[in-house]
Amino acid sequence: MPRKFDLTPFFALLAALLFAPAALAYLPPKGVGVELVEFPGGGRTVQGALFTPPGKRASVGVVLVHGVESYWYQGPPMFLAGELAARGYAALGYNGAHSGESFRSSEFETAVKEVGAAIAYMKSRGYQTIVLAGHSLGTPIVEHYQGAEPDAAVKALAVYGPHINIPKITRDSLLGPELYQRFLAECRELVAAGKGEEIKLLPYRENRFIITTAKTFLSYRDIDTSKAAVEKMIQRIKVPLLIVYDPADNIQGKGGLTKRETLAAEIRANATASPKVDTLVIPSVADTSPLKAHNFVGNERLVAEKTLQWLQSVDLASTPH
Repeated sequence: MPRKFDLTPFFALLAALLFAPAALAYLPPKGVGVELVEFPGGGRTVQGALFTPPGKRASVGVVLVHGVESYWYQGPPMFLAGELAARGYAALGYNGAHSGESFRSSEFETAVKEVGAAIAYMKSRGYQTIVLAGHSLGTPIVEHYQGAEPDAAVKALAVYGPHINIPKITRDSLLGPELYQRFLAECRELVAAGKGEEIKLLPYRENRFIITTAKTFLSYRDIDTSKAAVEKMIQRIKVPLLIVYDPADNIQGKGGLTKRETLAAEIRANATASPKVDTLVIPSVADTSPLKAHNFVGNERLVAEKTLQWLQSVDLASTPH
C-alpha cells in the first residue's frame, strides 16, 4: 500500500539549506499543504511530495515529472507544484529513476512506467482528473506515456523546456555526428559483451561530462533503438497540449546549436491528434543564460500564472471543496 507522511519540519529545514536568496521563492506559498509520500513504481519505491490547496480538497490533480538528474523539489516542478496548489490544484512531484546520480544507470522505459504509477497513486487518493506536466527530459517521458498507453483520466499535457528526440539532440548538438557514432559503437559493444553497467564519460563540452552507463546511453540516446524519440507517440496524443519555452533556452555542446523554439515547433507539428495545441513563449529576463532560461529563473510566477490561465481555457479549472 502507498505510504504517506506528515511533512511538518521538512520545509523549515529546506529553507535553511537553500542559501541562495532566489531559491526562497521555491518554498510553497503560505497555507499550501505538503505531504511526503511513497508509492510502488518501476520495480522500486518511488518517493515524492503531494501539494494540496489550503483547507480544501482539489478536484484536479497534476503529476509533475522533473528533468535529467534533477528532483521534485528543484526547478519548475517545485515552483509549479506550490503555485498550482495555492490556486486549488493537487500537485504530485516525485523523484523518478532519472533523478540525481540514479540517472546514470536508469532506463527511459522505467521512467515512463513511473508516470503510470504516479497517476495510479493520484487516483488512489481520489483524484480522477489528471494533468500531466514534464520539464526537460520529463517532457518525452510524459509524451511517450500518454501516446503509448493513453490514460482516460489524463485530460491535458503541459511540457516546459521541451524535447522531442533525445537521440537526435545528443548526436547533432551535444556530441556532433563523428563523436556520437564512436561513442554509440563503444556502448553497443559493451552491452553486447554483457558489460552494459560499465560507466562511460560522455564529453559534451570542454571539461564537461555526462556520466552514464553504456546501457543507459543506449536507452536514452541510441538513434536507432531509443524510445526517447517520441514523434510517433506525440502523434497519438488526443488531449490538449501546452508547450512552454523561453527563446533564450538553447542547446549546444560539441555539435551544432539547437534552439528550444525549434523543438517546440516540431512538437506542435507532430501533435496532429490533439484537439488544442498552444505554444507559450516566456519573454527572457535580462542577462539570462541558456540554463537559467531553461529553468525559467526570474520568470517563475509568470510561468505559473500562464499555466493556470491555460488550464482554465481547456476547462480544467480546479474547484476545491
